[in-house]
This record gives sequence, C-alpha cells and structure tokens, in this order.
Amino acid sequence: MCPRFHVDNVLCRMVTTYHGESTQWLPDHHVDRTKLGEGSKGLSDDASMIYQKPGHIEQLDVGSVALLKGERWANNQGGGLVHRSPRQKGDQKRLLLTLDLVES
Repeated sequence: MCPRFHVDNVLCRMVTTYHGESTQWLPDHHVDRTKLGEGSKGLSDDASMIYQKPGHIEQLDVGSVALLKGERWANNQGGGLVHRSPRQKGDQKRLLLTLDLVES
C-alpha cells in the first residue's frame, strides 16, 4: 500500500480493487511533479501542494481495471501516472490486485 502520491518505476501496472477504497490518481494538468518524493520536503500530500484542490483527485471505481503507465514506458520518463492508495477508514479492509508488465 502506497499512501503518498507517487509514480511507479515500471513499464505498466494493472490495478483493480475488488473490495474497499480504490486507487486515487491525479490528471497530469493538476499535479505539480516537483512535489513528488523528496520534493514534498516531508509534508503530507495535502500540505505539499502536489495538487491545488481535493476535487482534482480522481478515484477508480471498485471493479474497474486500470493500466497505469510507469516511468519505464517508452518516451514516458517524467510522465508516469501519479497515484496513491486511499486512506482506509477505520478497520475497513481492501482487496487489491496489481500486475506488472515485465521487460523481456
């Protein structure tokens, strides 16, 4: 589980949630990539201003299947999808499946 917005250093990752809160993501035009990782200066996603408004955060539907382009996708360096695992409410459980496309 990755509770902070980030990009994956893979070609592509398939994500689907069967139960619980689904993956959240930011459209490219609503993300400040300089705030990823160390650029957040230790601040939370909310405080770092990686996005301007909570309404900019998109969320997959339960049961939807998404293919997330990563940093290793051809000509996509610096353009991987910015996403995170949502905060769980209380003792809510989450069933998530991820599969990575591997390089041959």
